[in-house]
Amino acid sequence: MAAIGSAANPAFKALLKAGRDRGLMLLEGRRLVGDALSRGMTPALTAITPGYAQEHGLPGVPHAILGAKLFGRIAATTTPQGILAFFPVPWASFEEAASVDRIVVLDGLQDPGNVGAIVRTAEAFGFGALIVTEETASPFSPKALRASMGSFLGVRIARARREDLKKLPHRMVVLALTGKARLGPDLFTGKTAICLGQEGAGVSGEVLELPGEKVAIPMQGDIESLNVAVAAGIVMAYASGVFTP
Repeated sequence: MAAIGSAANPAFKALLKAGRDRGLMLLEGRRLVGDALSRGMTPALTAITPGYAQEHGLPGVPHAILGAKLFGRIAATTTPQGILAFFPVPWASFEEAASVDRIVVLDGLQDPGNVGAIVRTAEAFGFGALIVTEETASPFSPKALRASMGSFLGVRIARARREDLKKLPHRMVVLALTGKARLGPDLFTGKTAICLGQEGAGVSGEVLELPGEKVAIPMQGDIESLNVAVAAGIVMAYASGVFTP
């Protein structure tokens, strides 16, 4: 099989252009691409290397075969696995996310790795939707997608302005260092939204002013705060009934 080796090739140029398209997300590796295909998603563009084709066969969708050097220019990982695909970003509507009983709200988180880890934790503990506000890193960036390890396909993810959060029919449980409410099952009855803020500054003033409960995680060590993804996991575990204080 002949691999594309020229950067002037139209197929390679199309892949480069796709990498700049915010309406597309890049999935890499046999597992992530395979998960998306198995859930009925249709890629806009797909590329493989000759080595991948020899080891795993062809992907079953239209694809380009790129030489390793050109493939590396498209891939976002330092050690590409030989297959990548661009898919339309599967944003859910705000209304779809709001219809789910248990949701997570991310208010201005900056680190896409934290965002992806929280998406994975949300699916693990039965939170079916996630809403991101302004300035939050995209859950569909390559780093976030790798951190979520496919969970972005199992959670509805929507965008919203902070003022839109007032429309949620959920009880807001906001993590804040000044929180007084105690973690316990009574916090998570009915429709619940757990809200987490920026890694350094925490949730915005607009979100702090929303009606609901302000919660701080009790800690024994001489530290001020936890990593936001760790804190999210603790609170979602409480909410799911895995353990109680």
